[in-house]
Amino acid sequence: MPTRERRRWLPIALVMATLVAACGDGSSGEATTTPGGDTTAPGDEPATTAGGEPTSFRVMFPVNSPILHGFRVAEHAGYYADEGLEVEFQFLDGGGEVVTQLLGGNGDIANIPVGPVVEAIEQGNTDLRAVWNYVYGSIFYIAVPADSDMETAADLEGRTIGITDLSGGEVPIVRGVIQSAGLDPNTDVDLVPIGEGTALTLRALEEGQVDAFGGSINDVIALQVQGIDLRYILPEELLELPASGIVVQQELIDSQRDAVVGFLRASTKGSYWAQVNPDASLCVLQEVAPEQFAEETGALIFEAVLPITWAPEGQLMGFQSADTWGTYFDFVGAERPDVDLEQIVTDELLEEANDFDTAAVEEDANAYPSC
Repeated sequence: MPTRERRRWLPIALVMATLVAACGDGSSGEATTTPGGDTTAPGDEPATTAGGEPTSFRVMFPVNSPILHGFRVAEHAGYYADEGLEVEFQFLDGGGEVVTQLLGGNGDIANIPVGPVVEAIEQGNTDLRAVWNYVYGSIFYIAVPADSDMETAADLEGRTIGITDLSGGEVPIVRGVIQSAGLDPNTDVDLVPIGEGTALTLRALEEGQVDAFGGSINDVIALQVQGIDLRYILPEELLELPASGIVVQQELIDSQRDAVVGFLRASTKGSYWAQVNPDASLCVLQEVAPEQFAEETGALIFEAVLPITWAPEGQLMGFQSADTWGTYFDFVGAERPDVDLEQIVTDELLEEANDFDTAAVEEDANAYPSC
């Protein structure tokens, strides 16, 4: 069973292994040990509508990136269909837009960075439910050129930090990193929008228009591929925070609980496949989203995010808690809501989401043809 090694740095070079191919059938109906370590019976029958038709879900994401490998594999392997689901993936422009569309009823399920969810909760949207965590640690960072004299967050005082946008998903984390050093992000640093890892972003760093860059892992790796050597300023506490996960409204749980569980279980299976056979997952990604692999950036992103897209050892996949979210609120300086966080951050679906035959998923992953 795979465990996630907690890294304090992100890889910037890809080592491609030789892929192996085999043929096989991934079905099994026996009791098994789940990724969380518990012995369980097979899951319930797939959820469908009363007429026997698949349950349709529109699933929204803030970006179309190799970081979504667990969901991509689950769809490609037929795990959502096995649960009686018909999913439509919709890729939007950032976590803020995803939250807005979810609250507006324009989607059913959303994968959202924690920051925009926290902001929505602060604004009184307490019907949101965080039901399953996908990324552990952070997908947002502050990076500095390798030859910079900045070593810690305290060294950011008086500096200019480039960000993608003033409403970018990285902003809460950037502000939290600054605050972790006892600095005021409003007065002790300048935050300047410079884009998402583009040539203009690179120029701003190379010409000294900004001293550091705050962005997502996608943005940082895109800069590295363009030839700039970067390193990270990462406070230790940042590595323990929830980063991004599945959020729904309470109404959906009330009306279609089994279908929501089915979506989470299929997604957990897809994530487990990736841990079992990363090469197979890379093949799936290259097949379903070839445009992301025209250059080396896609493979580098996949390699970098794989360790942080599985739960810490000893925890069920999807684990999160009101305590970890409370720590996030404190880290980014957000005001905690009047409602108990345990009402918003729920683990009530996790055991069912992790109730599947791991041996069958391993067989599926290991039987996938090489690419």
